[in-house]
Amino acid sequence: MIKRQTGMMAVLLLATALCGCGVKASVTSGDLVPKKAVKTEQEANGQPLSVERLHKGTKEAAKTINAEGSKAFFGGHRLTEDFYLWFEDTYGDEALNALSANGIFDDPGVWKNSTGRTIHTLYLDYLKAKKKKTYPTNSVTEIETNRSSYASFLFSGDLNLAEHISTTAYIDRSPNHLANGFNQELIHKMRKADYFVVNNEFSYGRAGDSAPLKGKTFTFRGDPDRANLLFGIGVDLVSLANNHVYDYGRKGFLSTLSALKKAKVPYIGAGKNINEAKKARYVIVNGQTVAILAATQIERSYNYTKAAGPDRPGVLKCLDPTEYVKAIKTARRYADVVICICHWGTEGCMDYGYDQEHLAKAFVAAGADAVIGGHTHCLQTIEYVKGVPVYYSLGNYYFSSTKNHQKPFDSCLAEIRITKDAKVRPYFYPCRFSDNVTKLLKGTDPSAKRIRRDLNHRSKTAVLKKNGKVSTK
Repeated sequence: MIKRQTGMMAVLLLATALCGCGVKASVTSGDLVPKKAVKTEQEANGQPLSVERLHKGTKEAAKTINAEGSKAFFGGHRLTEDFYLWFEDTYGDEALNALSANGIFDDPGVWKNSTGRTIHTLYLDYLKAKKKKTYPTNSVTEIETNRSSYASFLFSGDLNLAEHISTTAYIDRSPNHLANGFNQELIHKMRKADYFVVNNEFSYGRAGDSAPLKGKTFTFRGDPDRANLLFGIGVDLVSLANNHVYDYGRKGFLSTLSALKKAKVPYIGAGKNINEAKKARYVIVNGQTVAILAATQIERSYNYTKAAGPDRPGVLKCLDPTEYVKAIKTARRYADVVICICHWGTEGCMDYGYDQEHLAKAFVAAGADAVIGGHTHCLQTIEYVKGVPVYYSLGNYYFSSTKNHQKPFDSCLAEIRITKDAKVRPYFYPCRFSDNVTKLLKGTDPSAKRIRRDLNHRSKTAVLKKNGKVSTK
């Protein structure tokens, strides 16, 4: 429970409410929408703010804040009388008056500096405290970090733990199971991350429970107990928005959801219906809220993997990006940083296509602060789209498709560092899979140099550096 705060520090809190709420975290105050260009909260809602239940000394302050702070500053949130009452009770009565007298309505850092929580995080706190229906129940988690300047969000490409493939046979012979599929440097990096997300490129189920889809060349299914192995490498969240989660039909798909729920592994990009499939995962760290959500463009010409519907289980598809764009916009209202995952592209093609580029632009326009791509089974480069890093494909991570010995392949980890002022800092770490083990490469390793050189050559806008940092050309 946050301690009650009073005085000038609490004052600064509401200043950010007016500015940091709806503006993307990466912008500066000079990028904010002018107040005159946007309707006030009262005008947008078609009615004036009620202040009857507020304390006598704070009524005018609340009205001033709502009148002078634009809807853009509030992030579309409706700061009602109920919200102000909750805020007074939690942080003290003096904050509103001090802010109103100070007149600071355009500094995104003020609110967090005074309370340790951004407006997005505080609004989620409010919805939870008041048990509002709009609170994203079971989709919010708060974590702590020991880092002084940023939080580390790590992303990998395809992970396959299906039966009867070479990599699974290898880890089954190893005492540490899945952890033996990675070298110690990589295990350390995965476990050390504040939050680690992998693409779960297979379904969960037991032999005989359901049949593989007819006509599909590759179908992958792993024993449900294997879901528990994910914790051994530090996984916090899996994406199911891919073209193998439905390999064993509706029954196999539902078995996958059940296995992950039983193991208490959160997932995104799929669900029992479209509402569940569209849900973002909200992660609160350093008082800021990060939203992560996923969708798949694949399959483009087949229909093996079913799209979720109002009453139909499946994945969130984005060949037509309409629903995914809506989901991104919703996440934008509740988060300081939005990270989008997309399963897209053409298998085996190292160059991203126009279709991927078109979708990336749509995601950025909707509010994405970073885009993480996969599906091609090979690495594709990184680009900046209006200042937003787009990893077009992370390729395979720990993956094989047959009993035959898996040939070596290039791999990677993507890291999104989120600073305490909600800035996004992208990183790229080359990896290499061989002899059933994925290894993190040192920056000076010849393979790492080759990977960076190739991706830098293919990128029009990004530079991958030896220390992992990604910057603009």
